[in-house]
Amino acid sequence: MSELENTPAEKKPASAKPAGEAKPQENRVVKLLEKNQLGMTLPEMAGGPRQLKKIRTLRPILAEAIKLGLVMPVSQRAGHTVYRLVKYLGPR
Repeated sequence: MSELENTPAEKKPASAKPAGEAKPQENRVVKLLEKNQLGMTLPEMAGGPRQLKKIRTLRPILAEAIKLGLVMPVSQRAGHTVYRLVKYLGPR
């Protein structure tokens, strides 16, 4: 009877998903660009040209999205680069 009391109950794995199939983290830049199919500049994503703190936090996220091939620079607007989602780019 002491052996039954000392045996631990079955433990559930810490994460329900397998470690090999990690879903990529949702990108805030991608969420913003999904709402606006025409594309946005970095200050527009941050909420205005003077939102320097937000621009600084969005810049590495944008760079990661470009590396992954989700976002692409397409043109210039008011001296800033306009970024669009690749899925909204049509055949050219």
